[in-house]
Amino acid sequence: MLLTAEPEGCLYVLSGPSGTGKTSLAMAMLESDPDIGYTRSVTTRPPRSATEQHYDYVDRDTFLTMIDEGRFAQWIHPSYDEYYGTLRAPVEEALEKGRDLVFDYSPEGYLNLRRLYPDHTVGIFVMAPSVAAMRERLAGRGSESSEELVLRRRMAERDFDFVEQHDYHVVNDNFDHALRQLQAIRAAEKARMSRQRSLLRTYTLNKRPTLLRYYDPPVR
Repeated sequence: MLLTAEPEGCLYVLSGPSGTGKTSLAMAMLESDPDIGYTRSVTTRPPRSATEQHYDYVDRDTFLTMIDEGRFAQWIHPSYDEYYGTLRAPVEEALEKGRDLVFDYSPEGYLNLRRLYPDHTVGIFVMAPSVAAMRERLAGRGSESSEELVLRRRMAERDFDFVEQHDYHVVNDNFDHALRQLQAIRAAEKARMSRQRSLLRTYTLNKRPTLLRYYDPPVR
């Protein structure tokens, strides 16, 4: 019988502080492989630019109604009465089809998603080469007021408390190298035995009952 691997879909979450390049890396993963999907988040905050395309924008009352209706796989309320969330329907549709999705979240968003899909979520903590470099990148964005920037710095450093709850750690010093690391992580996860249920069923149909035997060392 031909052994064919049809691994289950995975949810790869690039998590970590703002200013570490996780969104750019997520987009690069998408561009490098058409088999990876991405779901737009829903937010109550206004667009930062006319070309921002990663979000669907709704008002606060609409977002709260969506929470009550159970439409989110995960949602967070980080600051300034703004809300962010990921719709549940496209995530579950992708998993049913065995398709991978990539997300860029704060650690809070990652942990929320992992609670709902613990067997499918892969957490990858993405960090700048140093804390100083992370702060410089945050300041260089120029999209926040000084008050918002101070809050983002505090939130970014608080994210360090959740590093050990991730599966992998990637330092985004060289972008191409970091992307290759992410691609290697995906390849390894796709080969993980626990994700090969269709393959394991093939072995189950062909295996024979076996008794393991343990022997004492020979007596000299």
